[in-house]
Amino acid sequence: MAADQRVYLDDIYASEQCQGSVFRAVVMMAQEARFINKQANQGYITLTKKPTTIAMYKFKEGKLTLTEKKAGDQVEAEATAVAEPEMNAANAAQVSSAADDAFGA
Repeated sequence: MAADQRVYLDDIYASEQCQGSVFRAVVMMAQEARFINKQANQGYITLTKKPTTIAMYKFKEGKLTLTEKKAGDQVEAEATAVAEPEMNAANAAQVSSAADDAFGA
């Protein structure tokens, strides 16, 4: 594993979203990795790296946040991407063809 793929405790402690909690960091990255994997399985994106690696990069770049929704006594944590990837000609064609396939056009 390359050094740039690691998330160190210093990265977590420095993250305002995690509030110094390793658990929050793991939840954020795991939920983002699941979302990325689901999008890849549905054909919306093509992966060049593992979903967990992509989620770790997003965390290190500060592109993930943890939103807590309170409903009575239950608290749901949901990781959401702060910044969406920029749409360019290469991925626009890919997204368009994936949408056509998905909707049978």
